[in-house]
Amino acid sequence: MHRATAVDGRELALKIQYPGVARSIASDVDNVAALLRLFNLLPVDLDVDGIADEAKRQLLQEADYLSEAGFLEHFAALLADEPMLLVPRVHRDLTTTRIMAMDFVEAAPLDVLATMPQGRRNAAGTLLERLLFRELFEFRVMQTDPNFANYLYQPKSGRLVLLDFGATRHFDAEFVATYARLTRAVIDGDRDAVAREAIRIGYMATDDPPERIDAMVDICLLVCEPLRHVGRYDFGASDLPARVRNLGFELAIRQRLLRPPPPETLFLHRKLVGSFLLLARLGAQVDARSLVLPFLPKVSS
Repeated sequence: MHRATAVDGRELALKIQYPGVARSIASDVDNVAALLRLFNLLPVDLDVDGIADEAKRQLLQEADYLSEAGFLEHFAALLADEPMLLVPRVHRDLTTTRIMAMDFVEAAPLDVLATMPQGRRNAAGTLLERLLFRELFEFRVMQTDPNFANYLYQPKSGRLVLLDFGATRHFDAEFVATYARLTRAVIDGDRDAVAREAIRIGYMATDDPPERIDAMVDICLLVCEPLRHVGRYDFGASDLPARVRNLGFELAIRQRLLRPPPPETLFLHRKLVGSFLLLARLGAQVDARSLVLPFLPKVSS
């Protein structure tokens, strides 16, 4: 991102794409997929073509700054009722497919929160977690790259500045409704309902053996630990990533019980995992359960 001043005095932040990036995306993804197949680095039942197609679609979208400009404007409208979240204004007259022009916003890197009181970190974490749930369950459109550099912080006001909407995708109503029922079932600890909704999403198949279904339910319950926790969950002190990694390795690699997730969930998972790590890096303590419940069915069904 580069700071610039327009000839008419507007203070701008310019995002300028490195030449040739967009042209190389499709071939780069295809080359990686071919290498993975060649060296047998992926499970045989992984939908490599589906994942490659999804990656190319998303990465080509990220390289189109006119598309990203539309998402910035869309999110600015969606978040008009969130005074603590700021989306910079796009300057359309100076924006092209390869150059994005937006308001320059005075703010600090998110790392500045590391030196601030716990209450400030909790407040920022709560804003980010609530935004995640609104994106998925209310807006059905999500910025799927929660990179630390995609956020800025204004210490005086406590506002978060949201940057980089290239990695944004829509979810259809049926998928979101199923995910809401799955989340509700996980919170309720209803293993049968978790299995039923996980099958609808494609995490399992109806004819999978009971041990494979049990393995997927176990993973779902574990990864959603912050949502099942009553009260503030301490993301910074949690060892959940290590526990998920260990269980996933045991069930997927050693016992071969887990199916690869469907390609359409690829970037959703990036957002969910990245959001956890983002809050952990902030050292935030957030009542995620209370934040998500208003978006879910009253009881799993």
